[in-house]
Order: sequence, then C-alpha cells, then structure tokens
Amino acid sequence: MDKPINPLVSRLRLYRPDGNPLRRRSDRRESAVALAAVILVLVSVWPAVLAGRTTYERALQDEHAGGAARHQVTATLLRDAPRTRISFTEVPAGQPTAAVRWTAPAGAGRVAEVPVPALAKAGSTVKVWLDASGAPAPPPADVAVLRMRGIATGMLVLLGGALVAVGAFAGWRWRADRRRYREWGLAWERADEQWRHRRQT
Repeated sequence: MDKPINPLVSRLRLYRPDGNPLRRRSDRRESAVALAAVILVLVSVWPAVLAGRTTYERALQDEHAGGAARHQVTATLLRDAPRTRISFTEVPAGQPTAAVRWTAPAGAGRVAEVPVPALAKAGSTVKVWLDASGAPAPPPADVAVLRMRGIATGMLVLLGGALVAVGAFAGWRWRADRRRYREWGLAWERADEQWRHRRQT
C-alpha cells in the first residue's frame, strides 16, 4: 500500500527544477519567485542577529551607566507590609510597599515608600536601592532579562522578514493564478471553436 504524500512535500516537488516538458513558463517563474522568497528569509537572519545583539548591548550599557552611582542601603520598616498590592505603576503587580527609614551618608534620616517583601513586620530591615541623588531606585535588571529582550528583538526582525517574503510571494502567485485562469479560459474557447469547426466540416 502506497504511503500518502505529505502536502508540503508535494508542494516542494512542484518548485524543484527539472526538465519536465509539461512545466509551463509561469511554473518556472513561480519556482524562481519561491526560491527568492526563501533566500530573503535566510538573508534576514543576519539583520535579526545584529538587531538582537545591538539591543542587548545598548540595554547593558544603559544599565551599567545608570547603575554606576546606584547603591544599596539597609532600611527599617515603619509599619507592617500588606499581603499583596495591585499596581498600575512601575512597581510590579502583587509587590507590596511600605514606609521605610534609613540614614543618609550625611547623617540625616530619610523616609520613603518602597517595595518590600510581603508580610514583613515593622522594625525588620530590608535592602533598598538608591540612585545618585539618594532617592529610591529600581534594582538592577537581570542580565538574563536583557538577553531575552535582545532575543525577542531578533525574533521580531526575523518574523518581519519572513512576513515580507511570504506576503510578496503570495501576492505574486495571486496575480499569476489570475493570469493562468484567463489563459485557460481562452484556451478552452479556442478548443471549443476548433471542435465546432470540425463538426461542421
């Protein structure tokens, strides 16, 4: 019993170059356009890698520049932290905040509302990140997160190149199919006229 042919394999066979005399000129052009689309996708790999690497390196440089003066201090909670917190700001959802106090290098006490561990008790100590001005700052970004941003950027560029290639091929084939249908219609009309002429003679 013959195995069923995969539709994808069957389609790829139509595009392979061969000496089939039944292959029309439009079929050979379609094979060339399909090959060009594949080459375009392969060529877009290098810009995708370059875009992802650039995004990662820039984010890493910005993180190092912003974190050069960032430092950590030990602060004391002034009240118990809540269980959870729903936030629409830069603080992640579910991250509770509470008032804490710490001592600045000049000796003055500072108080601010910062993210703290859930259910932390008043009087316990937490680590707080401060910027160059001494104000609370977000913690340094994880290198793995920056790397994932670079990978996501590269994948988007590669996806864009693939969409352009597939869209161009689909548009060309749509126009080619319309032209083929017109040619088939004209061929059937000519064949019908010839058959009628033969019957009359």
